[in-house]
Amino acid sequence: MKKPTNNPFPMLAALLCMLLPAMPAQAAEVDFSCMNYRVWSKSHLSSEYRSFDIVVQNQCPGSVYWAMCIERIDPDTFVVAETHNPTGYVEEGKKARVNLNLRKHPNDAKFRSRFQEFYVDVGYSIDGAPAPNCFASQCEAKKRSLRLEIRENENVWEQAERALSERIKNECPDTGWDTLQSQECEDRVKAASQAELQRFEATDLELREQVTEIEPGDCRSYSGELAE
Repeated sequence: MKKPTNNPFPMLAALLCMLLPAMPAQAAEVDFSCMNYRVWSKSHLSSEYRSFDIVVQNQCPGSVYWAMCIERIDPDTFVVAETHNPTGYVEEGKKARVNLNLRKHPNDAKFRSRFQEFYVDVGYSIDGAPAPNCFASQCEAKKRSLRLEIRENENVWEQAERALSERIKNECPDTGWDTLQSQECEDRVKAASQAELQRFEATDLELREQVTEIEPGDCRSYSGELAE
């Protein structure tokens, strides 16, 4: 009669089967598609600022914690000038609101002065501190070459505007009795430069449109309007 072999593997397999049910199951990733946020431009109460509301809306079946990464961009260097990290929670069916005021360029004499731009991302969690993404630096690195082209176009544009003002000053003096003739002279000089200035404006619009087309979902920035 053949003696049976002593094989430990069946016993080990049985032991593993007993242990596996007791191991905690990995928590499923929470679907936050029921959360959303929007950026709203508010009425302009001051020529020095532009005001925005970032509104978080909860359509989930329970309260949700939120955290933002808001990054202001320096209008000259296009690097991150300030970072804000507001946090909070919002109940089911409710909204949370964060207000942001954007300053215009501190130099009033700057050619085509603009308000600050900003980036925003919102993270969500049901049981701890959310972790939003701060991506302004990465996005601005992708936009850098276009930003430089815009700046170069503005520099030449500004020179043309100054040359026009100097020409009007020299050719159309605003002193004397015949102010009507002076106005006609100014209109004539401006008309001669109109096509050139329109080309600068068209180039500016085209380049800024190209900036908005760089990863519009992940690299969208807000504000940046011309100051009054």
